[in-house]
Parts: sequence; structure tokens; C-alpha cells
Amino acid sequence: MNLFLDQVTFRGNLDLEVKEEMRLSIAAQACLLVVNSPDWYHTLRNVLVYPAAFSTGRGRHDGIVVHEWNSGLAGESWSRGPIVLSWDHALQGGLDADDGHNVVIHEFAHQLDNLTGHTNGIPLLRKGQRYADWEKAMLDAYRAHVERVEAGHRTLIDAYGAMNHQEFFAEATVTFFEKPRALRREEPALYAQLAALYALDPAEWN
Repeated sequence: MNLFLDQVTFRGNLDLEVKEEMRLSIAAQACLLVVNSPDWYHTLRNVLVYPAAFSTGRGRHDGIVVHEWNSGLAGESWSRGPIVLSWDHALQGGLDADDGHNVVIHEFAHQLDNLTGHTNGIPLLRKGQRYADWEKAMLDAYRAHVERVEAGHRTLIDAYGAMNHQEFFAEATVTFFEKPRALRREEPALYAQLAALYALDPAEWN
């Protein structure tokens, strides 16, 4: 977290004062994804924080990953930074560790995904992980997820993950940390790949 806070500048928008506890909360959630990983947010220099859901007035286009939430945005992640967050949503995600929603983890998962140069749901894998195994686990889980969403069924992974592979990876990461036992039970192959990627096993945490 100290390295993260030394590297990243937090900037408040709409007259929001970014206080120390806000910086620490966001940093703690972001660093959870890299605590046991050699990967790092090398190109990230700025995190922009809005008081609540926001609208940028920009359409979706190549080079940006947008996470929509209700009528506005809860967060967005640019391919080489910055990350933009709604503090209301970031705070709620930090306070409720098992509701299945966490905009900070979601957007920082996109940052890790993009370390390959492409945000496509295929991050840099850990030593010993095989891309064939990753692809099978992710695609099998993604197809099943899309089918459930299209059928109108409730899903463990947030329905937003049915948008595309990169959003599925981000939402699967959120579920991995927030509902790990359920994910391990419902999608064991996907859980195993994420556990190897992050070198963490949250289903065994007390």
C-alpha cells in the first residue's frame, strides 16, 4: 500500500476533498489484487474520485472500459490510467465485503487485464498456469453465465459480466473475493484459475 500511495495521486472531482481514510480504503482494496503477485499497476498515476455516480459525457470506444451502474457510472478504467471512481460506491464496496459488488476491485481488475496491452479477459498468467486451461475455464463459465442471464435467471456473478469477456473477468474477480465459497462450489475450474492467478484462496479465509 505504501508503494501504491507513493505512486498514485488521488484527485477529487466536483469539489470533493479526498481525505486520508478515502485514499487508504481505495488503496487497500486495489492492493488486494496484487498482494501475492509480481504484477503491478505500472502505468497508473492518477485516481479520480467523484462524490457519487457520475456521467462523463463520453461514449464507449476502443481504449476505455466503462462500468455502468444505474443511471450513471460507478467507475471506469482507462487502459493506461487513470481510474475514475464514485466514492459512494467505493465506500459501500469496502464496507460490505460479501454483497458481490465492489467497484474498486472491478476497475483494478481491468488494469491488470490490460497489462498484456489488451483488455480482453486474458491477463498475464502466473508461472505454471496454462493459457489453454485459463481459456477453457473462463469460456465455459462465461457461456454458462450468459445463458443464465439471457434466460432471466439469478446469477452468482453479477449479470454485467455477460457484456463481454473483459467484464466477465472483472466481475468474476469481484465474486472470487466477495463470494469465494459459492464461486468455488458453482464454478470450481474458474475458481482454481483465479486462485492461481492471484495466489490467494479466499474460500479458506475465516
